[in-house]
Amino acid sequence: MTKRVAIAGAGIAGLAAAAAFRSFGFEVDIYEQSKEPREIGAGIYIKENSFEVLDRLGLTEGLSKRGVRIQTARIIDEDQRVVVSRDVSQERLVVALRSDLHNSLRDRALELGARLHTDRKVSGASPSGTLHFSDGSQADADLVIGADGLHSRVRDSLDLARYKIGLGDGATRVLIPRRDDEGLFSTEHWSGQLRVGVAPCSDDYTYMFIIGPERENRATRVPLDKAYWSRHFPHLAEYFDAVTPELSVHHRHHVVHCDTWVKGNVAIIGDAAHAQPPNLGQGAGVAMAAAWELAECAAYAPDIRTALADWETSSRPRINMVQRLTTAYDILNYKWPRPLAPLRSKLFSAVSNSPTLGKRWEFYWRGGAVAPRPLGNSIPSEQ
Repeated sequence: MTKRVAIAGAGIAGLAAAAAFRSFGFEVDIYEQSKEPREIGAGIYIKENSFEVLDRLGLTEGLSKRGVRIQTARIIDEDQRVVVSRDVSQERLVVALRSDLHNSLRDRALELGARLHTDRKVSGASPSGTLHFSDGSQADADLVIGADGLHSRVRDSLDLARYKIGLGDGATRVLIPRRDDEGLFSTEHWSGQLRVGVAPCSDDYTYMFIIGPERENRATRVPLDKAYWSRHFPHLAEYFDAVTPELSVHHRHHVVHCDTWVKGNVAIIGDAAHAQPPNLGQGAGVAMAAAWELAECAAYAPDIRTALADWETSSRPRINMVQRLTTAYDILNYKWPRPLAPLRSKLFSAVSNSPTLGKRWEFYWRGGAVAPRPLGNSIPSEQ
């Protein structure tokens, strides 16, 4: 018999899960609380673990053409010293508009036969495989997936979270017009406890993430406090001047840790299970990889509960390590004393140049993907 999957949430994680499960022949219904699903944000880093899923869904070529393939990833400190410079020209690293990735996954899920139900607010789930809605109705399935984000009602109704904490910093994400003189660089600039990332993400736009301590009102203010940021990063003043207020959004960084991601016939994925600060650019990447792995386990296991146990055992260690590293990087940066800034530069440079530590960092920076391949070497879509 064809098994039915009910997914709460039509963000990147939920749509990736929908497309993955339809690829393996499951009946899929997606329930989204908004009337028109859309992805809030600006740009997104698409790395090897994401491309492994996009390959299978036949989306790699389209997203690669709409985004920008990065050649070099850099960190530059407050003294304009290059702390880290990695040649990524042989890796699949594309920065794209977040909306392009979201729309591509949505369209593919629907093409494969997933059913999207909008204006349906989820209130929780039962371990037996029932999704509950705020209007008192419910949907029964062989498998329920909570992909309903940081404030997941599926997760909280099953008491799965050990903790959900806000970190001491947050990011304002913006899009600005792309300049003609921009190279194919992704650059993170440091100034004390402040950071600004700049990367082209389409023919028309450059993506900027602007990170500062939550305790400083001027660092987190939206619309962007251009004078504040220009004072700390004078060489980026023209970028700040180009920010359009309505294209700015600020979010505090959070971490979610759960004792388990499964309960009965329910699983949680994405921010619901492992929200993390975006320093490795892997929030969406590990969610997409986990969604595909979950569908694969469900397709070949003798029953759903065995599939869920197999999936968590195989996927969780890698995702946990990505979460630990990106959180440690986050805390280290916003707590680092400004007088010791040169020492921080030396530390990160040493890690980057270490044959052992550098390779391990790069492995998890790619989300645990082992063998990066040049763009264009995608495998056929599975339908």
